[in-house]
Order: sequence, then C-alpha cells, then structure tokens
Amino acid sequence: MAKGSTITTGRGKGTLESDHVVAKALEIVDREGLNGLTMRGLASELGVGVMTLYGHFRTKDELVELLTERAISELEIPETGSWDEQIHELFTNLRELLKSHPSILEADAARPLSGPAALRAANASLGMLRSGGLDDDRAVSAMSSLISFTFGSAMFRRNRDDEAGSEYALRVRGADPDELEHVSYLAPQMLERGTDDEFDFGLRIIVDGLVRTAEEDR
Repeated sequence: MAKGSTITTGRGKGTLESDHVVAKALEIVDREGLNGLTMRGLASELGVGVMTLYGHFRTKDELVELLTERAISELEIPETGSWDEQIHELFTNLRELLKSHPSILEADAARPLSGPAALRAANASLGMLRSGGLDDDRAVSAMSSLISFTFGSAMFRRNRDDEAGSEYALRVRGADPDELEHVSYLAPQMLERGTDDEFDFGLRIIVDGLVRTAEEDR
C-alpha cells in the first residue's frame, strides 16, 4: 500500500489516511504486543469495517511490516562526533527506541528487519565502523555484535517486568549457595540486571574493543 494513500470508510465518514491506520496499529502492538493486534480490533478502534482494511492491507503480516518500518524510522542517527562516539550514541538510541516500541523485538524475532529504515540504520552503522578503520568483514561482524547485544538487552529488560521475570527472580533468590555459590552471593546484583547503566557499561566495553581492533589493523 502506498504511503499516504487513503482508505474509504464506507460509513459516510470520508477517508482515513493509511499513515493513521499504521500509527494506530503501532499503538496497539506497543500496548498489547503483536498477538494483541487483530484486523477486527484495529477496524473497531478506527471505526471502519474489517473488510475495508483487508481491501488495502492484504494480510496482518503486511501491516506488521509497515508499522515496524514506521517505528524504526524514528531512530535518530548521529552525525557529529568521532566514529566511536557515533556508534555509542546510535546503539543507545536504538535501545531507547526498542523500549518505546517493544513490538520491534517481536517482529525481528519472526523475520529479520530489512525495510528501508532498517537498512538506512545498517548503512549508517557500517559507515561509522569502516571510517574507524575496521575492514569489511570486521565491520559487518561488529555491527552484528552490536545489534545482538542491544536487542538482547532490550529483550531482557522487557521480560524482567512480566511473568517470566518473576520466575527468574524467584529462582535467583532461591539459588542454593552450596551448588550455585556465585549466583546466590550476587543475587541482589543479578536482580538488577537490565538497567540503563548495565547496558552502557557493556556497550562501552564493545566499542572500546572495536577501537583497539581498528588501531591494531592500521
């Protein structure tokens, strides 16, 4: 469906902008997750018939791809600072975006993100890494490592506050000190995982390592 196209409601209410439909869908999945998005529920919130939506979005998957693209398009890509400062800022911004739009995590787990916005972000990060002196293979590997770390951190933070997080906390608190000495001793710190400070610490370790690798390659 073309961006900015319109959907006729068929109820005497004129038309809906497709961007508005995608924005409403994104609002729903951020609130309820991808499983909470149904074409019928979306149509109800928009005040249109469900068949009206199917006339413009062939499947729910097509709509999910569009709402994910919309979310990723909000990512701020830094343009100033040294290459390593830009990388740090870019992936910090990405984690903040994933906190705002956790549906991206679900969408990426089902299908690797490859829309225009995702590829623009990949292109920017690769440019930063190559400008820092990493060769082609290491630039791609570094980007993959940064993405995996950032998505993993965001996923853990998200799960920490739901039922899975409660089970994790219960098991950590109940760790047998005779069998799991270090987990038991560090249980308070283990239960604080997923913080912004922890992410920043890990990201700096990765970026500092990339700086050293680039220097060694010169």
